[in-house]
Amino acid sequence: MARGNFLCSELSLGVKEEMIGTAPRVDLWLLLQYEKAWSKKAFPSSIIPDVVKKRFSEIQNSIPNSRIQLIKRHKNPEKTIKFYIGVSHDFEPKLYEFGLYHYQEILDLDIRSIILGSSYLMNEPIFLVCTHGAHDRCCGKFGISIYKESVKRENGFLTWQCTHLGGHRFAPNLLCLPHGIYYGRVGESGLENLISEYKNQNISLEYYRGRSCYSADVQAAEYFLRVKTGITKISSIHLKESDKQDKNNSIVKFISEVDGKIHLIHIRRTQFAIKNYTSCYDIDTSDIAQYNVIEHKIE
Repeated sequence: MARGNFLCSELSLGVKEEMIGTAPRVDLWLLLQYEKAWSKKAFPSSIIPDVVKKRFSEIQNSIPNSRIQLIKRHKNPEKTIKFYIGVSHDFEPKLYEFGLYHYQEILDLDIRSIILGSSYLMNEPIFLVCTHGAHDRCCGKFGISIYKESVKRENGFLTWQCTHLGGHRFAPNLLCLPHGIYYGRVGESGLENLISEYKNQNISLEYYRGRSCYSADVQAAEYFLRVKTGITKISSIHLKESDKQDKNNSIVKFISEVDGKIHLIHIRRTQFAIKNYTSCYDIDTSDIAQYNVIEHKIE
């Protein structure tokens, strides 16, 4: 297949690739409004001052599992530049909001102190929809319509367009913050249900890719546990421990707030389950892993 003659999201659907266990590992989100056009490497090529880019680089180097996203809205009546900090921890996720008049004001913010305090906390969640067509055309082709539909339904939450979230072959991709819940293949028909479920603090398993606070193996184990038990409430399941037996097998234990018991999930990763293109601009196919549950028991 010649390069550029396909849509990676359609190929992914065609080979029935499962999405679970594909959310990037992120604990700290840095969301910065930038209304100008996004190139493929949006943040480095932006006209955001170099001193601010350097500060973000320092934060990423000093705080593990941190990620920068540029964001924008089709209409922005406010005169300030929005800056959000999301902390997607398992037990106590948080979202902080700032209104800046200049990008350089970020230099005055002590990120570590902010995420340990309660000032600037937001009560409303944020939805991010990847519309980064310069990075992969599936995100531009399919993300824009979902972003617009989500904006129409805004009530108690805000929706922003964002740069590359990861996993463009699952476009349209949507991220719920502060929980760090990744969804993929979000069609207009399922968006209403997804929004309703999240407002009620539930996970919509049909479109679920995983939570960014978990590793890929833990994401897969959590998904299978929720399917097995029917528990969709976000706060009802928490990770207790994860033990990687070898490169393909993991034993993951969760605490269930529903029954107060520990659930053990043995998850197996099949490394070469599928061979396919992972991006619209790939020249060659890649090996894609898939997950299966081997055992579930209650301790």
